[in-house]
Amino acid sequence: MRMHLRSVLIGFAAAALVAGGGVSAAQAEDAPPNSPTKPGYTLDFNEEFDGTALDTTRWLPNYLPHWVAPENIDATDARYTVSDGTIKLRVEQDQPPWNPAQDGTVVSSAIQTYNANNWHKFNGSAVNRNDLPTFNGYTTQYGYFEVRAKLSNAGGGGHQAVWLVGTDTSTSAQPEIDFIETFFSTPDKWRIAAYGWGDPDFLSSWSLDTVPVSGAPTEEFHIYGMDWTPWELKFYYDGQLVKTINDAPNQAMGIIMNIYTGAGSGAPNGVWPKQFEVDYLRVFKSDAGYSEELSDTWKLLTNRNLPGYASIADNDAKVRFGSVSMGNWAAQWAPEQTGTGDLRLRNRLTNGYLHLGDDQTSVLHGKVAPVAAGAWKDNANLPLKKQTSVWRTPDMGGGFFRLENLTTLGAIHVENRTGYLEYGKAGAGWWSAQWKLKAAPAV
Repeated sequence: MRMHLRSVLIGFAAAALVAGGGVSAAQAEDAPPNSPTKPGYTLDFNEEFDGTALDTTRWLPNYLPHWVAPENIDATDARYTVSDGTIKLRVEQDQPPWNPAQDGTVVSSAIQTYNANNWHKFNGSAVNRNDLPTFNGYTTQYGYFEVRAKLSNAGGGGHQAVWLVGTDTSTSAQPEIDFIETFFSTPDKWRIAAYGWGDPDFLSSWSLDTVPVSGAPTEEFHIYGMDWTPWELKFYYDGQLVKTINDAPNQAMGIIMNIYTGAGSGAPNGVWPKQFEVDYLRVFKSDAGYSEELSDTWKLLTNRNLPGYASIADNDAKVRFGSVSMGNWAAQWAPEQTGTGDLRLRNRLTNGYLHLGDDQTSVLHGKVAPVAAGAWKDNANLPLKKQTSVWRTPDMGGGFFRLENLTTLGAIHVENRTGYLEYGKAGAGWWSAQWKLKAAPAV
């Protein structure tokens, strides 16, 4: 995948997915190819890269060509070779930038299973300049993705990627999963990233992780796996689980596989060509299917600035914030309106309420002593409610709100990234103090 101009400001952005097949010259340390059958799953898509030509009914060998003027479309052409059962995607020294008018010096060789006008707006000012028919070689929603690949050994700046992008071009909410986003300079670190790009049902902020991997990924083939269900993304290296993202997009996505220079990962060195070699891409579907049923009662409390959910832990009254399964009752809350437009949040696991601690900075859960009716001010019609567990919810736009306690000025936030919810002064523009309730799985 690649870093987009917007992404450079907040982290990394780009997503990836790769394919290939056949038998390549293997080394003793290679992770051998897996069987194209998987117990409990049915093969839905497989690209083995056999023969000497790319299947252009499945793959468009151009990078986002709708964003460039028609006379410049040749600059989006991928440079690649299909031989010996693999595809070799290359960036070469004489290769021009794909879209200098809107993306500077970025050079990319990419193949895509999908393309449409206005698909994947890589920066906020990008303008669709080429009216093209929609190409759909393969799109899908959910599944187990497996890629066997050898990374570039060129070093220097640049990276290779396999990524997925949502196909709903009727809005700008096209979520992204950067399945592989590994930099030439750190091939032993697998870059995994994901973002909702405004999708209300997926991450409102970047999930960014760099996972150390074993072996020599520039000299050997290794297997990268991703299991995408309605509720989570699990990533596997040579069959071993290395990362879980406790959220998932819920729309069909297309696949991009490519290699970059000039895309936010440093200046390229003088070694040419840069090459990313892929043996196969396979997508399997679970025979059990994928239930998307949502709860009418239980919600997840998400933050605008950080990925994760508010949850409780045994023997700790403080409410945590971070990565936790969407199906975990400790992270599920029942929103209860007080009748005055304010909110209480009751935890599914304990039936305790989210409330402000006596120090007026800690956010706790559990029982709260009742207060006299006269202390409720404008909530005097609710004398049996617990004042420290009642929250005002000013609307911040985009479906987000603040959580301000009745007892003192301030708001719940995660500005200091302590792993817990915090309370105190928080600027009106702080994304770390903006929250959203998202439906939990109906389990």
